[in-house]
Amino acid sequence: MKKTLFLLLVSIGLFFINSCSKDDPKPTPAPAPTRLELSIKDNLGNSVSGASVKLYSSQTDWNAGTNQIGTTLVSDASGKVTFTDLSNISYFWLVEKDCQNNVRGAVTTVSPLTANVTTSLNIILSTTGTLKLVNTSSNPYRVYINGTAAVEMNGGTNEMAYYVPTGAYSIRILQLSGYAVYPTDQTYNVNVGCGQTSTVTFPQ
Repeated sequence: MKKTLFLLLVSIGLFFINSCSKDDPKPTPAPAPTRLELSIKDNLGNSVSGASVKLYSSQTDWNAGTNQIGTTLVSDASGKVTFTDLSNISYFWLVEKDCQNNVRGAVTTVSPLTANVTTSLNIILSTTGTLKLVNTSSNPYRVYINGTAAVEMNGGTNEMAYYVPTGAYSIRILQLSGYAVYPTDQTYNVNVGCGQTSTVTFPQ
């Protein structure tokens, strides 16, 4: 009798266990995060470790360096950083290491990120410097850089061109007005070095 009662209770217990397992819904898995993975490389295709990467949600913030999203990440030994828990919008980034940066290359996703997916992109850095132009005259000048009109400068003013790719430049200055027997039209050759400021002072 006791044995029969025990088997009956076991059967009832199994019935309830099975019933509960059938009725309980399976937990819904959490959606995958929306992530952005950037692989930082130099212009030879080598991975760049130790580069600082800042993320922004608009071109305006990127230009001004304001409203940075999260903290600055640093690329690992394989040259990668990953931003996670993002929105499915377009993002902008600034990558820098010493005098290398991405200012002259890819700075935005262009298209919005795909929700719940990791978007992977390669970012190529280039070496840059700064070009400073100094007009010591009281006359205005038009400045040409490598044959292209770049800026018009009033007398006694300075102009700074940041993130200029390293290399040789031809700087032509053409006087626009003011007294001169022969209006000044001069050309200067200057080399912009990595992380350096190269200055052209005119007229001479």
